Amino acid sequence: MLRIAIAEDEERHLTPIIQEASAFKKAEINIISKNGFDLLMSLKTVKRLPDILLLDIKMPKIDGLLLTQYITFIHPSIKIIGVSSHSNEALVTEVLSEGALGFITKFFLKRESAVYQGTYGNRNILFEAMEAVLDNKEYIDSLLFNQRDSIKKSKSTKSIIRENFANIPNTHMEYLILNAANLSHTEIAKVMNKSLASVKNYFNLLSAEFIVSNRSELVYHCTTNGIVKHPRFYDKSAN
Repeated sequence: MLRIAIAEDEERHLTPIIQEASAFKKAEINIISKNGFDLLMSLKTVKRLPDILLLDIKMPKIDGLLLTQYITFIHPSIKIIGVSSHSNEALVTEVLSEGALGFITKFFLKRESAVYQGTYGNRNILFEAMEAVLDNKEYIDSLLFNQRDSIKKSKSTKSIIRENFANIPNTHMEYLILNAANLSHTEIAKVMNKSLASVKNYFNLLSAEFIVSNRSELVYHCTTNGIVKHPRFYDKSAN
């Protein structure tokens, strides 16, 4: 059975997304999360990873861009479809650059609206997006980009890491992504399934290597060197 995870913090959207997604090939919804931290914890404990993740991009406790970086790094088998009420092209482009295969607006929840009908008629873009990503094909909502050729993807953090930071262990890279999400060290330890002492040691080793003195400086160093992409550089409304 197809397994789908849903990460959505707004209750008014969560219930209809669950209803819509459940109707796709009688899919099983095996993870429902209302923030990014809970999503990552659920991915650690679920018996089988989801095949598809419907990921809200505006998420508390780790936003969608950093979640995309993390999940494609740690759980590359999961097909990510970004879902948003917003149409910030820069942010959408970076989510796609980081490995999401699809991106759709929440207009699929309002299929009777004039905007949806005028663009898609009776088509179901949620189902179309899920069919596409399962076939490893990209699917972009035309309400986000009228011309797919206008999408100018940037180099992914994974490519930059391979080219410039291949000597840094994967556990340290995992820490750097979670550190950029502004989680506490205790929360990072839970996600990484490491002791608090180990996580603090990651910081000490990395701060010495990058010559920084605190976690904020470490985030800035990683962002300016392409190790992580922080949403505030692409979305003025991001926290």
